[in-house]
Amino acid sequence: MKKISLLMCMLFALGMMSCGDIDNMEGPNAAIAGSLIDETTNKPIISEQPNGFRIKMVETSWSESATPEYFWGKADGTFKNTKIFSATYDVQPVEGAFFPVEPVSVTIKKSENIDFKVTPYLSIHPKKVEIAGDVIEVEWTISRPKVGDKILDTRVFVVHDNPNVGTNYFTTALSPMIDLSSVPDEEALSTTYKQTITGLTKGKTYYVKVGARTDNSSKRYNFAETVKLEY
Repeated sequence: MKKISLLMCMLFALGMMSCGDIDNMEGPNAAIAGSLIDETTNKPIISEQPNGFRIKMVETSWSESATPEYFWGKADGTFKNTKIFSATYDVQPVEGAFFPVEPVSVTIKKSENIDFKVTPYLSIHPKKVEIAGDVIEVEWTISRPKVGDKILDTRVFVVHDNPNVGTNYFTTALSPMIDLSSVPDEEALSTTYKQTITGLTKGKTYYVKVGARTDNSSKRYNFAETVKLEY
């Protein structure tokens, strides 16, 4: 009986020691932040959150075949991750509405800031986004810095009381889409688009964001800045 009790005490002590080892392991001790700069405007690219773009990080300090880690960027084109470990990483923006970007090797000791220049698939140029009487009138054009995938559509995303308007948050009845899948790109790029949004409710705040999409692998939209309208 004494031997059994002694054995149990020894096992308990070993368990406590292993718990102590786990508790003493250091957690994430570094951070990375930055922006994706639209080379056509020299400003952060306009995106959405979530499903706008991700940052891919591959630790190369110990292995060239490490499992990639990903985190989402923000709608304003910035990104930040405060829960990483000090190490050397290949960092790369991916899955966004821009042409592929080469990874950059970054050694992160404590906190590192890095910006990437990106070339958007499309650029959206609003000429009018305003309330006229009891409707919202929107007018815009589309351009592209270089030829890419086929232009699929362009859309006015509208929602009330939510500034995160986009593919994640919009009111279908207020967000008309123009199908361009059968329209030659040259024609789509030379057209001035107009939409009149009806069915507004007095006293509400509306957020409007014009987007256009190519047949890119992630089916991401390029966007113009969000416009806030009081009705």
